Formats: sequence, structure tokens, C-alpha cells
Amino acid sequence: MTRSLVEKLFFAALGIFLLAVFACIGVYLVLSRDLPQLPDTLEKINLSLPTEIYSVDGERVAVLGERYPVPLEDISPDFLKAIIAVEDANFYRHKGVDHLALFRAMFRNLREKRIAQGGSTITQQLSKNLFFSFERNWVRKIKELLIALQMEATFTKQRILEAYCNQVYFGNGAYGVEDASRVYFAKRAKDLTLLQAALLSGLPNSPNNANPFTNYDRAVRRADYALDRMVKAGAITPRQKEDALASSLELADSRGESDPNLYFIDYVVGLLEEDYGKDFVHFGGTKIFTTLDARLQKFAMKAAENHLEDLDKKMRDADAHGSLQVALVAIENRNGAVRVLLGGRNYSRSQFNRAVSSNRLPGSSFKPFVYLTAMETLGYSPATVVKDEPITVDIPGSSPWEPQNFEDEFAGDIVLKKALMRSINVVSAKLVQATTPARVIETARQFGITSPLGNHLSLALGTSGVSPLEMAAAYSAIANLGVYNKPYFVQWIEDYNGNRLYEHFYLGIQRFPRKSVYPLLDMMKGVVEGGTGSVVRKMGFEHPAGGKTGTTNDFKDTWFDGFTKDLAVSVWVGYDDNHPMRDTSRHGLTGSAGAAPIWVNFMQKALEGKNKINFPVPAGIKFEKVDPQTGHLAEDGSRDWVEVAVKEETPLRPPP
Repeated sequence: MTRSLVEKLFFAALGIFLLAVFACIGVYLVLSRDLPQLPDTLEKINLSLPTEIYSVDGERVAVLGERYPVPLEDISPDFLKAIIAVEDANFYRHKGVDHLALFRAMFRNLREKRIAQGGSTITQQLSKNLFFSFERNWVRKIKELLIALQMEATFTKQRILEAYCNQVYFGNGAYGVEDASRVYFAKRAKDLTLLQAALLSGLPNSPNNANPFTNYDRAVRRADYALDRMVKAGAITPRQKEDALASSLELADSRGESDPNLYFIDYVVGLLEEDYGKDFVHFGGTKIFTTLDARLQKFAMKAAENHLEDLDKKMRDADAHGSLQVALVAIENRNGAVRVLLGGRNYSRSQFNRAVSSNRLPGSSFKPFVYLTAMETLGYSPATVVKDEPITVDIPGSSPWEPQNFEDEFAGDIVLKKALMRSINVVSAKLVQATTPARVIETARQFGITSPLGNHLSLALGTSGVSPLEMAAAYSAIANLGVYNKPYFVQWIEDYNGNRLYEHFYLGIQRFPRKSVYPLLDMMKGVVEGGTGSVVRKMGFEHPAGGKTGTTNDFKDTWFDGFTKDLAVSVWVGYDDNHPMRDTSRHGLTGSAGAAPIWVNFMQKALEGKNKINFPVPAGIKFEKVDPQTGHLAEDGSRDWVEVAVKEETPLRPPP
């Protein structure tokens, strides 16, 4: 290689180097204009405004990001070693950036064309809390890096570590290691054992999935991982790790007084995290005004607990399968606001939210969608006669289907209104066979059912899982005469200066003509007045109402979904393990005995002192008395008749 060529390569490399230097300087000068100013002490980061969550009646129901900072000397040395080993093994060796971890993360992010891995040091994680913008992009990551470098140049490692330990989120509403120690172990952070310290160090990475109260085994695995990292870092010996794993974790008792609002709050926080990110929700200093009615939520919890305590005493095998569980959702019909979301019987004992889980079968409470499909596609009416009889349906590639009625009795010829009031399975099966399951699914989708629905005939009997939230919204659309309002949980969000960042505007969609839905609504009023839901009236509830009971095979699920003019409410009762609900006499629990009493007790309190409001009758509807077996207009003086609401153009047969 000639001297001239070497010189050319040298100057070319020097030029590229200088160009890169100037580019970095240019990027720094541009981005530094928008960088937040470092506080004179890192304690001020811990004093950032918490996020407040309010109910619709103005009650502050939750605070996110509230901290209780402690000095470094009041934190267990074992925890400090554990959090460094897990989160930033090179903490004492880098100057704010771990270059190896950063390049590894950059490679993965470039490969996946998104921010998939952070590679952040403890200092970088702390720096992001200085920002009031929480978008997740490349520019933001570079700014975090620049702030981290400034922090390392300004503050000691001890002060940075102290601020981080007081800032990080550990789940269960605990911000900072002192709060986490009290929540999980009922002790001060300085008194943590090695095993407890290791467990806490594993929580910031996955505070919900590794929650020891709900996922004990997973939390212990994370603790084992943290101890292993400590051994590799030379912070503890293998023998210390073995001794720690053999020690008792001594978790605090999480079964304190249960706050019924937490099911609603957790769900809302989860939705907001999906839309805005966890940093914005937990560290944004915002005020979130929700649709929750805390007063009604308390009514729901009390109604559920009182009834379930009584049922537990009667249930066979209760000790083997735990207590009965419950879900209740109440939606305001006029706008879709979710006023109550009760996801279980006791939040402190189980945070699983049954109100939004679509893993339970609705049984006969799904039948209104089948009936409306038949009336819309086949021209049927509440006075149409269908024969209730034993049937066998051949299914290609499968065994024949023989739908059974609840008490293995058959009514013969019967009008649709009476069939729905009595919840006759064979009639529903015949309707879905005539309309096809696909058409029924289309109807259910129009009512807001989003869960997967099986395209098979047994759909007529509610054999696909749905959530109480979906059922409440769907029944709300029936109460609204075909107007569907998508359920919503947040009224508006304000920033720390009172500026509105978000506001919900609702606009109902007319999914079905009013006079097409009213006959179904009237049939569901019949369920309450003299059908399977008549327990509603027997218990003294006097407001105009419609609804439907639901009981699945072998009594594994019980439902009552019902509505008044103002509220639509869905109630589910069952065992978490899908065990059949039978009493000591081996009688199965039905929707009318399991779920309906909770519905009534809740609605009695919710509507206490309010006027009894009838459902408006749309134009084009007529009321007639018909014979329940023939569908003919009832003869004068007849004692055997049922009143039906039908479209004015619907022909009815005169008495023979």
C-alpha cells in the first residue's frame, strides 16, 4: 500500500469521525433546547404530582403515584444489592449509559422496527420521570440518555440509587421500596430479609404478573432469578442463596377490608395504559374523572355479599370449591356510562375481574338475540306459534343434537312470547335452525357482543362465553329500543394545570328500528311479570322492567340480565372452577334463585326514591290479547290469554 493511499484513507477516516462528532453535537444542540432542567436535588423527582381518580359523584376513589421516600440508610442493603443485580449490574461502573446493553437493545429495535427493548440503566429509568410527555419513540430515548448523562455528572451514585428506590412502582399501588415493604411484608424497608428483598427487586419489571398475592409461584421464581443474578454479580454466595430460598417469605395478610371500587379502577387504569402508556397514567399528575358511581358500587357489593353468604350455607361441596363468586355490571342506558363494575366478591382476596372476562356461558339469557333474529328475518311476531316437542337434528360429521327442556317437559304449540317467558329450549333451537347461527351472530354483534361466538346450533342455548359487561351493554340497547351506546368508563381527563386532555362524547347508534325491538322488550317484560324471572316481582320490585334468566348445563352458571328505563344490569353467579352449583338436597341453582335476587336487591337501592318510568311505546305498535296455544285473538271472556305487542301491520288470526 502506497504512502499516498494511506494518507487518503487516514484523512477519509478522520473526516468521517469529525462528521460524526459534529453530527452528535448538532443533535445535542437541537434536542437540548427541549430538555427539562435538572432539579437541584433528586428528592424533587419523588415529589411529582400523583394521578387522582374520581367517581362521577366527585369522590376521590384512588391515587396513583403517591410516595413515601426514605433515605438510603433506611433501605435494606440486601435490597440495594438485589435491585442493582436485576436492573443494572454495571451501575457503579458506567456513567449513565451501559453501552453494551444499549447496543444490544438498538440492534433488536432496528430489527423489529419499533422500541421493543430499552437497555436502560437505573439512571435512564429515573430520568424519564422528569418528562411531562410520555410518547415512546427514538427522540424520547435520546433525550432520556442525555438527561442520564447530566444526572451522573451532577449527582453521586448514592443519590441516584436512593431516588430510584423511592420512585419505582412495585404493583398493588405501592410506589417506592418503603411502601412496597409495608404492602407486601408489613415491615420497614430496612428490615427486609434477603428473600423478601430479592422478591421485591423482581417486581418493577412485571408488577402485575409477579404479584405474590395473586401469582405466588411466579413471584418466587422471580425472586430465585434475582438471587441468581446476585450470585453472578458476587453480591452473595451460593450458600446465602440456598439459605434464602429455604427461609419463610412471611407475606403480609392481603385480606383486609375490601374496596369494591378497585375492580373498576384497575380496569380503567389498564385501558388508559393501553392508550397512553404506564408512565402517563402513573406519573402524569393528571385527574381522571370516571363514570363510576361509588354509591351504587357499594350497593352492588352489599347486595352480592348478603345473598351469597346465604347461598354458601346451602351449597353442597362448598368447602371443596371455595365460595361462590359474582360479577355485576350496571350501565346507564341513555349514554352507555358504566356506573358499576363489580368483578368479584372480595377484591382483597381475588383481583380477577369476572365482570369483563368472557369465559362464562350465558345460557338462556342469550335467547333474546335468537328471538329478534327470527322476528326480523322470518317475519315472526310474539304471537307466532312454534311447536315445543322432542326433536333430533342431524349434524354432518357429528352426533345428532337433541336439545332438552329444563324439566324434560314439552308444551306443544305455544306462541313465542310465552315460550320466552318459560325459557323453552326446543323453541329457541328451532328458531336458530330456521334462521341459521350465522344470522344470530350478526344480530348479537349489532348489540355489541364482541366475544367469539360458535357458529353452531347450540348457540341458541347460550353455549359461547360472553362477559357481564357485554350482556349489560346488549340489554341496554334493548331498553333503548335498538339504540346501542358503546360502554365507556372515563368522562374526561385533566392535566396538572386543569387543562382537559380528553373528553368523552357519546353518540348512540340506532342498530334496529324502534318498532322492531319493542315487541322483544315487551316479551322480556313478560319474563319478569309471569315467567322465569317472576322472582323480581315476588321480592317486591315494582319498577317497570324486563329481563331474562340464564342457567347453563349442570348448573355451572347462573345469570339474570335485566333493565329498567334508566339502568341495564347484568349479574352472574358461579364457582371459579366451573363446579356445578347444587344444594345439600342436590337441587341445582338456577338464574332465578342465584343471580336474580342480587339484581333485585341492588336495583331496589339504586332506584330508591325515584319515579317508576314506563318504557315509551313507539308509533306503529298495537297490543292484542291472543290464545297462548293457537296465536288466535282471544275470545271475549276467555281466561287463557297473553297480551302481545306487535307491529300494526302484523296480521293476527281471529278466534275460530
